[in-house]
Amino acid sequence: MRIWPPQVLTQIGPIIVRPGDGALKNVRRIGNRLSLTVVHEGQEAWGGFELEQDQRPSLDAVERVLKASVGKSIQEIGDLDVG
Repeated sequence: MRIWPPQVLTQIGPIIVRPGDGALKNVRRIGNRLSLTVVHEGQEAWGGFELEQDQRPSLDAVERVLKASVGKSIQEIGDLDVG
């Protein structure tokens, strides 16, 4: 399952954040889902993804890496090793 880059929504409609587009602003966990806020072209966009409990890398590992990456570009985050 491919989860990066995330698909996000803005007030003007859906956009796909491609590697290098935008920067991660916030990460919030809701159950087994991570909700993301991305700043893209001066607008906030929202999206997220869900991981199954037995999926690797674990949701805990992905959450840790993303929270430590707030402020980084989507491209930089996509190049990180979650392990």
